[in-house]
Amino acid sequence: MKRTIILFTLITLCAFNSCKDETKTNQDNLLVVKNETSKEGDTSLDGAFEINVEKSIVNWKGSMLFSFGEHYGTVNFKEGTLEFKNNEITSGTFVVDMNTIVNTDGEYSEDLVNHLKNEDFFEVEKFPEAKLEFVNFEKVDDNRLKIDANLTIKDTTKPVVLYNVDFLPNEKKLYTKFKIDRTDFGINYSSKGVSKVKDYAISDAVELEVEVYFKD
Repeated sequence: MKRTIILFTLITLCAFNSCKDETKTNQDNLLVVKNETSKEGDTSLDGAFEINVEKSIVNWKGSMLFSFGEHYGTVNFKEGTLEFKNNEITSGTFVVDMNTIVNTDGEYSEDLVNHLKNEDFFEVEKFPEAKLEFVNFEKVDDNRLKIDANLTIKDTTKPVVLYNVDFLPNEKKLYTKFKIDRTDFGINYSSKGVSKVKDYAISDAVELEVEVYFKD
């Protein structure tokens, strides 16, 4: 009887240990599957990538200096290229087609656009393109950069700092917001320094919101 009990105990222990080993093996396999799955969305970036001009956009907004009036709209990219090395951005050059300026707030659209295109503002017949070039990069965190750039408008080039550039490699997207002083580029119409009527003064600051998508 004692031999039977001992034999039964040994069989039970072996079976239990076998189940534990099988469970551990299944868990290990599951872990491997999860790790492999998590890497499926990773994007490896090396070399030059053209931007998608159909998806990429510049949103602009201008406002009155001493009142609550404002206008906003968009302008399209003409072309652009981003270069990467080991998933890090190393350079970027973008050209904007100034003839594509539109006003999207719904007020005085045609008159406003014509005014923005004439010599009071961007003089697009003479200066049909604006250009932005990345020149220096500082990593803020895994998906955010500070970028020093040169902005050219009306053949005048000025340095600008893009303090928060969100870099989303899996979406193939860059996003940032920044402001420029239009008078730096010779756009002085109704600025605070020249406006004769205070209430009609237009803010020197122009807000730009930029979304850049790049191709595979």
